[in-house]
Amino acid sequence: MSSCASLVNDGVIRGVLGAVNCQTRAFAEAGYSSLTSASSSFQLALTALLTIYVALVGYRMLFAAGGARLSDAPGIALKIGAILALVTSWATFQTLVFDLAAHAPGEIAAAVAAPLQTHGGSLAADPVGGLQTTYDQLIQSAAAFGKQAGANVKAYSSPAAAAAEALSAAAGVLFMTSAGVISAATLAIGVLTAVGPVFIALFLIPATRGLFVGWVRALAAAAFVPLLGWLVIVLMLSVLEPWLVSLAQERTSATLDPQTALSVASLIFVFGAGQGAVLIAAGITAFGFRLRRPAPVLDRRPATPEVATRAPSPEASRAQRLAFDLQRDQAAAAARLHATRLAVTAGASIPAAATPTAREAASTRPTRLGDAYRRPAVAARRAGSPA
Repeated sequence: MSSCASLVNDGVIRGVLGAVNCQTRAFAEAGYSSLTSASSSFQLALTALLTIYVALVGYRMLFAAGGARLSDAPGIALKIGAILALVTSWATFQTLVFDLAAHAPGEIAAAVAAPLQTHGGSLAADPVGGLQTTYDQLIQSAAAFGKQAGANVKAYSSPAAAAAEALSAAAGVLFMTSAGVISAATLAIGVLTAVGPVFIALFLIPATRGLFVGWVRALAAAAFVPLLGWLVIVLMLSVLEPWLVSLAQERTSATLDPQTALSVASLIFVFGAGQGAVLIAAGITAFGFRLRRPAPVLDRRPATPEVATRAPSPEASRAQRLAFDLQRDQAAAAARLHATRLAVTAGASIPAAATPTAREAASTRPTRLGDAYRRPAVAARRAGSPA
């Protein structure tokens, strides 16, 4: 706490970022220790949950319920060991969760923005110090333009008053889109880390595994915000540096130009909109996290052989074509035999006392050659024939 209190008079942006980082780390460690202590109710719930889970796994393996196999035991043991390691040791949890979410994004952003930080005296070389310098320059220049415009002067009637209002609004946007966004993401990481053991324990039960996935997505979104946000900040400082130098020189020589102030404010507004787009991109990226579902258990029953109906390819050999023709002939013969059996069965089902008309209707083909012939009746006698 004493180290965090030393940042009170260190500037607005530098003090806010330093205090939030210091307090968040202390809060995350204290919350984790309190949640996983021996006297906590969470430890009792975790013990009961593990006991029930192991009993259910043993029952499934004993009776082979749900396709459980003995080969799944190493994976289950590894999962239980990983959960116990994360919810009982702050050192392990800090390395794998807190440091990965809180420190890794800044290190990746520094590696990506290294080409813009080569000059030691530039604002981008020290992003936190550059933000503080930019904020101070905006406040001082806004005060200088306001003094030049005078009291009770509207922005539409005085370019100096318009420049003063634009610089004052730009200072607020700069704070909210830089220190505000980074601090909010850091606070989210601290809170999610403090309650992390609860969601890690919920990974055991398939019904509550979705809560664990949601926690990982929220933590990933909170980690992506500093990663992308620091890159936007470094790029903004690189673009603003020559404009801020001109604005400081004009203020020193008492030759203030409202056009320079409006240009600086416009650039800050543009990068503020870009920071908002970065927040949306971080959320969309984190939402893409998915857990791979276990593959369904395949049916081990022997499949009924089916006759291939696909024609052989032109590149097939003569032996393969002969085999295909043989299979096709066998399938056709089996189909004709089945149809014949159905016809015989249908004929046998007709009772013997049935009428001749029914028997003739049931018969589909004659028994002897010539039985089906019938002499056609003469419709009319030839004209003039004797009666």
